[in-house]
This record gives sequence, C-alpha cells and structure tokens, in this order.
Amino acid sequence: MNVATIRLCHWYAGVFFAPTIIFFAFSGVMQVFKLHEAYRATPGAQGDWIAWMSQVHKEGALIPPRPAPAKAPQAERPPSEPRKERSSAFKWFAALMGVTLIGASFAGLYIAYSYPSRRKAFFTTLLAGIVVPIVLLQFA
Repeated sequence: MNVATIRLCHWYAGVFFAPTIIFFAFSGVMQVFKLHEAYRATPGAQGDWIAWMSQVHKEGALIPPRPAPAKAPQAERPPSEPRKERSSAFKWFAALMGVTLIGASFAGLYIAYSYPSRRKAFFTTLLAGIVVPIVLLQFA
C-alpha cells in the first residue's frame, strides 16, 4: 500500500467518523461533570437532552433516561463508605481533552474540505457519517 492510498483512506475515515467523534467527545465532557445525572431526576426539563446524549454514549442505543432513584432516608441506609469522587484536577483535564478532541475534529474537517477536487466526496462522506450512526441507533 503506498502513501497516497493511506492518505486517502485516512481522509475518508476522518471525514466519516468526525461527527461521531465530536458527539462522543461532547457527551463525554457533559458526563465528566455529571450533568447527565442532574437532569435524570426531572424528565422533560430544559437540559433533558444531556441525559439522552448520555444514554447514547453509555448504552449505544436510544434508551430513554431512567429517572434518578429516590434517595432512601438516612436511617434505613446500611452504613457504607461514601463513594470517592475523582479529583477536580482530573475532571478538568478530561474536559480539556474532550474539548481539544472536538477542536481537532473540526480542524480536520476544515483541512479535508480544503481539497477543492474532493468537495463532493467531502459532503457525501460527511453526510454518511451523520446518517449511518443515526440509522444504526434506530435498530439498536
């Protein structure tokens, strides 16, 4: 396989998967800060779309988010050690990674678009990269 063929395969793969990479990076950033859990308790709330995105990210299917479980009164709870939270520094590091991945994906799309001879292929491949995951989610 020569270098030109590898570059062309990279070009098509990058354009095709960029929408999915952007989606997963964005929904991952939302999950780092547990925004998906904040909206599970109030279905139909303004931020309910975050909970839906999280379900696609975590479950790989269009599953409606389940409401957050009601908290049991303190007296009925068995004594257990509270769950240790991740460090705030790591949360921000992971969020920065997600935002950077989104930016790099958009930069890659811009670079791929800059080939005038491949514009039709660009839009066709990009559209396929948006439609194919949506269709696959319908059958999941």
